[in-house]
Amino acid sequence: MLFTYHKTGVKTIIGNIIVLLLLGMAGEVSGAAFLIYNQDARANGMGMAVVSSINNPSAVFYNPAQLPYQKGFGGSAGDTIIVPTTYFKEYRGGRKTYAKAAIHHLPAVFLKYTKGDLSFGVGIFSPFGLSTEWPDNWTGRYVITFAEIKTTFVNPVIAYRVSDYLSFGFGISHVQSSVTMKNAVNLSAIGLSDGNARLRGEGEGIGYNVGCTFTLPAKFTLSLTYRSAIPIRYDGKATLHIPPPLASSATGVSTKITLPSLAVFGVAKDIGPLTIEGDILYTGWSSLRGYRVTSANGTADAYYGKNWRNTPSIAFGLNYQWTKHFGIRGGYMYDRTPVPAQTLGPELPDATRNIFTIGATLGSDRLKVDIGYQATFFERAESTRSIVPLRGTYGNFAHLIFVSVTYNR
Repeated sequence: MLFTYHKTGVKTIIGNIIVLLLLGMAGEVSGAAFLIYNQDARANGMGMAVVSSINNPSAVFYNPAQLPYQKGFGGSAGDTIIVPTTYFKEYRGGRKTYAKAAIHHLPAVFLKYTKGDLSFGVGIFSPFGLSTEWPDNWTGRYVITFAEIKTTFVNPVIAYRVSDYLSFGFGISHVQSSVTMKNAVNLSAIGLSDGNARLRGEGEGIGYNVGCTFTLPAKFTLSLTYRSAIPIRYDGKATLHIPPPLASSATGVSTKITLPSLAVFGVAKDIGPLTIEGDILYTGWSSLRGYRVTSANGTADAYYGKNWRNTPSIAFGLNYQWTKHFGIRGGYMYDRTPVPAQTLGPELPDATRNIFTIGATLGSDRLKVDIGYQATFFERAESTRSIVPLRGTYGNFAHLIFVSVTYNR
């Protein structure tokens, strides 16, 4: 009897743990679901509408075809500081539970070098990440109490300006990722207090990014960029810690997920010292429609359907170069969630977002500092999951603060 329950317990926690991997972990930033499109303070100040106007080394991420228009050597380093607030209001009784307060940092570094019409660049950044921690006694503790994902992209690129009107860029990304999840295990059926489970998994993958820029008459610039989907296989260990007389144990687990593709179309217009840009982003979230899980002892073999859908988003931004050494900017993004109500849960309490940003630049062409602020307003999201304790309403809000330093010579 104890052995049978032990196997069932392992299957339950592994299943819950893998749900985290499949849902994409947790994060309250811009880029619906778990995409983090915040990689540069200047870009964020313009509402992330920059593929046709980005003029610093973060073009490695946003559009490498912009690099040949930036002469010489340049580098930038920055940090995104994220302060989210998340709550869950239960369907029955209306009790509200807040996730634990936390401050997250997402650093990014970019380097570029241009000689003539040819440019090289490299970026190190994290477009998927963050963590969520819920109270130990909350109603969803048997699904999740802590979740964290870390990703590191190393993205070298090359770009070439064919003429004054056309340029292309191409890059390869090597991705390393790790994930940790914790949840409680219900042992009340055999008269024991809750156990706890932990998973640590790692994976890696390869992707690519391309971009092209067209310079049009009347100071219009049009750009297209694409980041490929990236398959990643995660291998890890699920560990079950339970009170005596049962024994703790561990089993190996693995799954494969595909990070979504991202296509962006943008048009920018220069009007004297003012730059205006509008972008359309299309994210291929259907790569996360479902996942198959395998385990070393067969206890957690299963298929999980998520039914995520591809989503378009829109962004608008403007930048005004007030003086040679000072500029201001602002922006807006409407970012749709790909997560349907039937699979919405505490692993990723996502919702459609209205994002407002402001920013400024201070400094010379050689050395400048960019700062910015973002207010992310999430629409309230209703979950209709079949697990009754997890039916309810999720609410989110996030403050983001950006700072980056750029050097050129």
